[in-house]
Amino acid sequence: MRISFVGCGAAGRALARLWLRAGHEIGAIRARTHAPEAVAAVGAGEANGSLEDADVVVFATPDDVLAAVAAATPLRAEQLALHLSGAHPSTVLTVTGARVASIHPLRAFASLDVDMAESWCFVEGDPAAASLAADLGARVARIATEKKALYHAGAAIGSNFLVTVAAWARRCFQEAGIDDPEPLLALMAGSLENVRAQGLPDALTGPIARGDVAVVQAHLDALPEAEKPLYRALLSATIPIGAARGTLDEEAAKQLQNLASKIDGAGP
Repeated sequence: MRISFVGCGAAGRALARLWLRAGHEIGAIRARTHAPEAVAAVGAGEANGSLEDADVVVFATPDDVLAAVAAATPLRAEQLALHLSGAHPSTVLTVTGARVASIHPLRAFASLDVDMAESWCFVEGDPAAASLAADLGARVARIATEKKALYHAGAAIGSNFLVTVAAWARRCFQEAGIDDPEPLLALMAGSLENVRAQGLPDALTGPIARGDVAVVQAHLDALPEAEKPLYRALLSATIPIGAARGTLDEEAAKQLQNLASKIDGAGP
């Protein structure tokens, strides 16, 4: 297939190189700036060329301009318009007049040379998206178009908020006099491995899983007031996991939920 691009940032360039290696032809690479640089990075393509002869047009733009760019890019009905956004459904491209689909690689692109063998691509829309994703060397799964935003929320929670929690835990360690980040990183890596190996809810350990109300109260006593609401929110979300594991009895769960429900400023 001849694959052209509208916008071509890090993800677009990396995928273009993979599709080129898989035997596809790279056509136009269109961008308001840096189109020649994108062509050089990919090793093929025509800077700001025509989209007329493309079988597939990949919209590799930032999420916030995707709809506007699509509206300004009319295509033919037999062409496939494809975007790489995790947040938007493929239907945002319907205004192009083409068949529509999306491929979202569930990974970051820190470099142009990537191996997708251990990565997942989630696809929806036109069935051709699945074969194009497979040509990247990735593991492929379909997602319902109407569930795209929920899927992306899960991805952000699992990835972005993991960094947030790591930063929070790191601050606690530093305030406790532990400057070396390695002990915390080892702990977090072990927890992720437990999720992989044991699954949920069995991977949950610690005071909430045990129903140790006194320890949880000590955590709340030790944390700054500004951080208590977040701890309580996470506590409330974790209690059902402990209950499902079977290690948290009903009485302890009630006491923990009481701690989670306390209003800040009305006691620890």
